[in-house]
Amino acid sequence: MKKNVYIEQQPGETQCPWHKDHQHSGKIYKGDEIFTSNVCPVMWHTLYPYFLGALFGAKYPYNEHGDCHVCCPAEKGVDVLVKMRPNDGHFEEGVPLDWRDVIHAEVVKVNGVCDYNHKVGDRFVFPTCMKTRFACPAGINNLFPFLPIDIPKCINLKRLRCPDWMENIYYAIGEEEK
Repeated sequence: MKKNVYIEQQPGETQCPWHKDHQHSGKIYKGDEIFTSNVCPVMWHTLYPYFLGALFGAKYPYNEHGDCHVCCPAEKGVDVLVKMRPNDGHFEEGVPLDWRDVIHAEVVKVNGVCDYNHKVGDRFVFPTCMKTRFACPAGINNLFPFLPIDIPKCINLKRLRCPDWMENIYYAIGEEEK
């Protein structure tokens, strides 16, 4: 995230596994505790529903592993596969070695210039296994429209991609004149 944004979990009684340890004091999450793996926030927002699907057992038809193909909305953006794989101990710092399966997205193609410099082979971990380090992804997804993020320069509102990189569908966002 380009701006210095923080999110404050305010005190309040809860049994939420993400927030119960901070229910009396609250907690402040800073930029690197909001989105994992230095992922572009726009890409993270696009990935969230697919991560959630993998978490709850969705099987996507891209390949025999049940992976899902997803892309960022940039016209010439980043293509990834959302995967659930056994923890081989080579995921980012903070993934517990005893965590069995890790949900992540892996960059398989960069079609143009990426403002976040994502490269083939980069992995973005869905932080279900890192609850003490990152803000709750459901909460972040819900707050996303209100976050003061810089829209990456690679985003062209007149040519935005469908999240399915296997299709050739683009959208334009405009405003009606009154």
